[in-house]
Amino acid sequence: MPHRNSNPQQQFNAVEELLTRWLKERRGLLGKYTEIVVTLDNVADGKGLQQRQRDLCQLLVDYVSAGHFEVFHELIAEAESFGDGSGALAEKLMPAIGDTTEVIMAYEEKYSAEKDYPETLERDLSALGEVLESRFVLEDRLIAGLHNRHRRLVKDQAPQST
Repeated sequence: MPHRNSNPQQQFNAVEELLTRWLKERRGLLGKYTEIVVTLDNVADGKGLQQRQRDLCQLLVDYVSAGHFEVFHELIAEAESFGDGSGALAEKLMPAIGDTTEVIMAYEEKYSAEKDYPETLERDLSALGEVLESRFVLEDRLIAGLHNRHRRLVKDQAPQST
């Protein structure tokens, strides 16, 4: 985790590594979600579906937790270290991201336990997909407005080789 007293360049580099790992987790989450959606009609074994759902629910919790308790805090700390006012975007986007968290966690609570799944699974998966898409758009806007903005500043401040 980046240090709060880091200079802007160090903070940027630490957040870059954090984002790389987190966005890789996002791809894994999307892969598991897609696997369930694609195979939903073909799953003859209810236990296979249950395991996939438990895996998806764990990935959802891990991804959302990393976002809220690590990534977003570090992006905001980076914005503060640059002192360029970009943190205002986080103040604007975080409530909407929080709203998606509530929906995602409700899905996780409903489907993480070992039990028969309600007939609403297909509809719930569709709604989850829409919420995830919305969340990813918001997260991408946050990353673009803070971190990618700082990327240009770091690049401009880097010594140029001749």
